[in-house]
Amino acid sequence: MISFRRPADPSTRLLRRTLRQVRGPFLRSVGWAAVRQGAFLAMPWLLGRAVDTGVRSGSPVGALPYVAAFLAAACVEYAGMRGWQLWATLADNQAGARLRTRLLSAVLAVDGDTLRDCTGTSGDLTTRATRDVDTVLVWIRGLTTWVVIGLTALVLVPAIGKLDPLLLLVAAATVPVLLLLNRVFPPLFGRRAELLADAHGARSAAAAELLSALLPLRGVGGDQLLVERHHRHSAVVKHATLRLAAVGSLWEAAAFTVPLLAVTAGLLAGGLAVADGRITVGALTTFVLWMGTVSVAVNALTARLGDLAEARVAAGRIAGVLELPAPARPHVEVGHGGALRVAGLTVRRPGRAAIGPLDVEAGPGEWLALTGPTGSGKSTLLRAIAQLVPASGSAVLAGVPLDSLDPEQLYRLVGLVPQGPVLLHGTVAENLLLPGPRPASELAGAARTAGLDPALSALADGLDTQVGEGGGALSGGQRQRVALARALLRDCPVLLLDDVTSALDDATEAEVLDRLRRATADRIVILAGHSAAVLARADREIALPAPGGGPSATAPGRTPSEQDSPHG
Repeated sequence: MISFRRPADPSTRLLRRTLRQVRGPFLRSVGWAAVRQGAFLAMPWLLGRAVDTGVRSGSPVGALPYVAAFLAAACVEYAGMRGWQLWATLADNQAGARLRTRLLSAVLAVDGDTLRDCTGTSGDLTTRATRDVDTVLVWIRGLTTWVVIGLTALVLVPAIGKLDPLLLLVAAATVPVLLLLNRVFPPLFGRRAELLADAHGARSAAAAELLSALLPLRGVGGDQLLVERHHRHSAVVKHATLRLAAVGSLWEAAAFTVPLLAVTAGLLAGGLAVADGRITVGALTTFVLWMGTVSVAVNALTARLGDLAEARVAAGRIAGVLELPAPARPHVEVGHGGALRVAGLTVRRPGRAAIGPLDVEAGPGEWLALTGPTGSGKSTLLRAIAQLVPASGSAVLAGVPLDSLDPEQLYRLVGLVPQGPVLLHGTVAENLLLPGPRPASELAGAARTAGLDPALSALADGLDTQVGEGGGALSGGQRQRVALARALLRDCPVLLLDDVTSALDDATEAEVLDRLRRATADRIVILAGHSAAVLARADREIALPAPGGGPSATAPGRTPSEQDSPHG
């Protein structure tokens, strides 16, 4: 069932659009589910007829036709279930791929500040792409169950009523009780599950602190405090676990007992009906089996209503990202070899001093060192050039404003390597090949240019070395060199490097910069950093003022903050 109160609501639009996109496999799953449920409901009736026929004939032989029909229905039920699950899984996978692709496209189309204002943290964005999308997929998969529930009610209400009106009354009395149970317990269970999850999170944080700081604090006698804190969090986890288990056990016991009581009442009423000759033994057998189906259908009904409520919330969160304002950016041809011109680039954020303005012009093969004290905005201005934060002013490459480019095209033209490189869980090679497949020779060349080859020789598996979560299995310098090699493989005409050699020793830094200078002879490179090695190899230095300070005056024809480096 698909029922919405507010047709114009963004979550409603997203749910409907997602369902329309997979209507082919979804409708096939509905068809197979109907076949499966029809056969499933027929099996108790066939079994009851087999019992009655065998009793009347006094021989099992008379029941053989119904037994054969029962086995045929079981085969149809199995085939229907296979078809249902096959097409439901396909619809599930297609919907998930499309939703996550749309999320990725939306994220790439807006700047980082706008995205951060919407999602708060990267963890929240991850939750939208994982848990929230999965919640929508659960709703889509559960929609087919409404057909099963509807078909069950359509068949069983008249069928049980035909067996005996008293049996129908017993079955009908079970439904509201089960509905009440499934309305009372899930919210209570959910609240206690959230408390347990929070308690586990707090204990995990305490355990991480205990493991990382135990030895340093042991020398000053602080280790016992960490142990006691972990014990307190463990006690909270234990208490929350017991409270959750209490609700869960009560819910499970009640959900099991009510149908059992209904079957018992049905057996008593049915036994009297058999004794009075109103129904047969086979009909009573059919009723008992159908009562189990009624219980399952009611529980599924409640679960599907809960799925819809959760899916609305999840879809609203996803829609919040998908509907972020992103200007239309058509694909524009940008020739390689053009100059980069940045004019008046300024980043303003509420409650903070403005960063900039930055005015600079650079041609292919030029290296510019962006320097300034801590907090002067070096990283922010590099991100502004890459269109990752909103800024006033302009950044133009080969006569084309960067903010007018299609995001995918922009990222092919401008490569940014952040100060804290991001590595994905996997091998070194897999991280290097994120921009796309490359020949082994190009991979080796980029690794050599970035100074990664000696680091790889120290690793047991070389390029097949696992980098760990977030690159934690590598040193800071190794992570920087992997990120630098990955950027070189993209072959962007503009390369923005944010202090990417800060974790290297002086000799290694000088060697890497020399190789990098030769490899980027036809590219525009802006390096944020103030090490002597960077300044010695830059053509010009762009010195940013301290936070809140104004740009210093310069000679005519020079940008407000440009100075000649020793090689300028």
